[in-house]
Amino acid sequence: MAEFALICEGITDQVIITDILCGFFSNEGLDEDISRLQPPFDATTQKQKGFGGWQMLLAYLESSQFRDAVLSNRYVVVHVDSDVSPRQGFDVKHTDTKNEEWPVELLTERIISRLIEIINTNAADFYQLYKEKIIFCISVHSIECWLLAHYRSKPPKNPKIKGCENELILVLGRKYGQKCAKSFTKNYRYYRQLGEPFLEYKSLQFLASQEPSFKVFWDCLESTFGTKPDLKTFLMKSDPTLEGLDLSRDASFGREVDL
Repeated sequence: MAEFALICEGITDQVIITDILCGFFSNEGLDEDISRLQPPFDATTQKQKGFGGWQMLLAYLESSQFRDAVLSNRYVVVHVDSDVSPRQGFDVKHTDTKNEEWPVELLTERIISRLIEIINTNAADFYQLYKEKIIFCISVHSIECWLLAHYRSKPPKNPKIKGCENELILVLGRKYGQKCAKSFTKNYRYYRQLGEPFLEYKSLQFLASQEPSFKVFWDCLESTFGTKPDLKTFLMKSDPTLEGLDLSRDASFGREVDL
């Protein structure tokens, strides 16, 4: 049984969510106890093994594979970018009947409600039975907006939720040089470097104060696990047989960041 299993659109999302969980628990070694289930991830090649994308994610949620994942892992984190939610098959519009954009918090709620509906498609009330084990993580409108909120020099009056990837590349170029911007690639290695700051609890606290959709996820983590939780203490409460488990950070987990 892994502590967390990740259901995401792609492996770059998995990288960032993994770092956030490690940072939240202030334990980088937690990385070893997080399973990347959708899309499948090959740790040897550091590449995606199967198909990803939002359609595969929704298909996974209504499959027996998802239900098995919930039963065989302590927690399952479901992540999706909201930019895909208006598409046919997902069917969550960004605007209300007056064609005004939903506030971030309400859009997040509507997307989560839709995901719950999909989870229950082939197993009525499955979510209601196991909701304590399922954690939703919705980035509005992309996880690059969370990265942008961290890397930009000054917070704007209104948090940016559109065009975040392009803006992030510009910010990285100004901050670290054009070589960094030109090498921007949506792959495991590059996003490992981008996500490095999220291993620090204080960085996540700051991000929660700047980015509305991350604040929703952060509040969910705190309501589930408490404020600045100790991983070992939390696991001991859920499974007393883990007494004596060594969860200290290992220097081998360090990363070489060259942004």
